[in-house]
Amino acid sequence: MSSQDDFGVSFGISNNQQSFRLLQLPTPLLALLASEHPPILHLKSAPTHSTPSGSPAPSAVVCTYDRTFEVRQVQSSNILYVLQSSLAVPTEHEYPNTSGVTAIGQCKALLELVPMPTAPTPFLRDAIPMYSSSQSFAATPHIVGKSKSKHELLADSPFSTGEFEMAWTDLCAFEIESQAWWPSAVLLHNIWTSFVTFATAEGIDLTSSFEYTGILSMIKEDGNPKLIYDALFKRLNPDKMDLMDGWIHIDSGKCIPWLGEVMLTSLCQTGSIQTAAFVKIWQDGLPEEWRDSASLDLLEGLFTDLGDGLIMLKSTIMKEDKPSTQIPASTTVTSTSKWHEKFRATRK
Repeated sequence: MSSQDDFGVSFGISNNQQSFRLLQLPTPLLALLASEHPPILHLKSAPTHSTPSGSPAPSAVVCTYDRTFEVRQVQSSNILYVLQSSLAVPTEHEYPNTSGVTAIGQCKALLELVPMPTAPTPFLRDAIPMYSSSQSFAATPHIVGKSKSKHELLADSPFSTGEFEMAWTDLCAFEIESQAWWPSAVLLHNIWTSFVTFATAEGIDLTSSFEYTGILSMIKEDGNPKLIYDALFKRLNPDKMDLMDGWIHIDSGKCIPWLGEVMLTSLCQTGSIQTAAFVKIWQDGLPEEWRDSASLDLLEGLFTDLGDGLIMLKSTIMKEDKPSTQIPASTTVTSTSKWHEKFRATRK
């Protein structure tokens, strides 16, 4: 029940209006910030480019360690006042001092954080030159010395550290003299085939853990940087961990679809391929125990079924034809042929 002594709340508008932006947080991020151990947030600017869908990229993002949120400005038809408590002065009616509020600013737009809809992989593919052969440095003087390091790419990327690291590992990216590269599908196809040939000849069981030292002789003769093999085996490791213990662990659940995608990209650069022939090549690149698991269902979304027993790489999947960054690649499996010849000679 009100009384005559209740003078209400005094409201005023300051002559010196301040600029504010209200930030609307998504529920998962708000819960993290309100937790006992809140994460550190990083505000990063994004390079001006278009996303794969053709829409403009965000100009700024907010990142936790493993999540990226796009910053969007949302206009509002309502006027939002930012209030500050104040003390009302006595009026001519000699009302006593009362507490009140003063509007010190207006917000005509909100900033909201929404989960980033794109992954870092397309960004890295565009930012890193492709490594196709051991002659890469000699073949691309316009690229060598201009490629950024992994640290520089992470600093420039509009993605969280965790998402960047995952995309880096998925691409089998690596560094040579502080310059980032990612291997072409043709090169990975050749390397894997050479590796399987060597492992078979040496009696190495790829379905079990084996020592890295057992394949160092092959890597040395292969001519490609050992860093590519490090990146490859990390990519196929069950936990994507570095090879700290000197043992290689290949996860069949990662290896089988990865090899299928690599071979599809490698073999369909210029056109289609017979479905049965592709599946057989895929199976031949796997240990005997894994052959039956090579199914086109694992490559859903990566190919187009042309009918008549033909498939081709989808046009939306990047083919290795960017002249500005690609290093000329040979489609012949030179290292594999070399190993075949070596072991053929030893068995005569």
